[in-house]
Amino acid sequence: MIIVKVFILIAFISVSNSKSNFMPNLPMGEYRTVLEKTYTCESTNLFQFNLYFSKKTFNTTEMKGNVTFLLPFDDTLTLDINAESWGSIGGWKPNAMVYTTKNACSNFKKLLGKVWNTLTDSFNIHTNNCPIPRGTFVTTFVDLKELENHNAPKVFFYGKYKYIFKFKNEQNKILGCFVMEVTLLRPWEKPA
Repeated sequence: MIIVKVFILIAFISVSNSKSNFMPNLPMGEYRTVLEKTYTCESTNLFQFNLYFSKKTFNTTEMKGNVTFLLPFDDTLTLDINAESWGSIGGWKPNAMVYTTKNACSNFKKLLGKVWNTLTDSFNIHTNNCPIPRGTFVTTFVDLKELENHNAPKVFFYGKYKYIFKFKNEQNKILGCFVMEVTLLRPWEKPA
């Protein structure tokens, strides 16, 4: 009889705790973004992205570096974003998410949302509108937490992704390219 009472007590305690700690292990949902690294990829270097992440404190990571535009960044360009996902047995699998659009500057601004103004201010670009003029723009730092207020979908599949951003001209020639590797975590998960 005492054993039954002990089991009932344990069951009652675990049920009362489970209501406050419900953390489903679903494959998709609202996520928290962890930016892992950024680097350039092949291009003709008319748009150069020399960026890196720097860990300032345990909780703060910053993006530093510069971007150089040898042509104006305007709406004559095409924006091509291809996200590759990290496969369950290793290796990058392309086309997890594909976004291709003309009017690169205006549509990139819409996609970034409030992040656009954060970046133009941090890189000392003298305009928040399109087009962005030619020049080299340097930032001392951008707090990565400020890059989370974008207009990308707020619900997506959890996992590790490699976003490849390509800027192309009307002849489909790549003028600039950079990569960001990110991990999308459940809101309560900690990075590995």
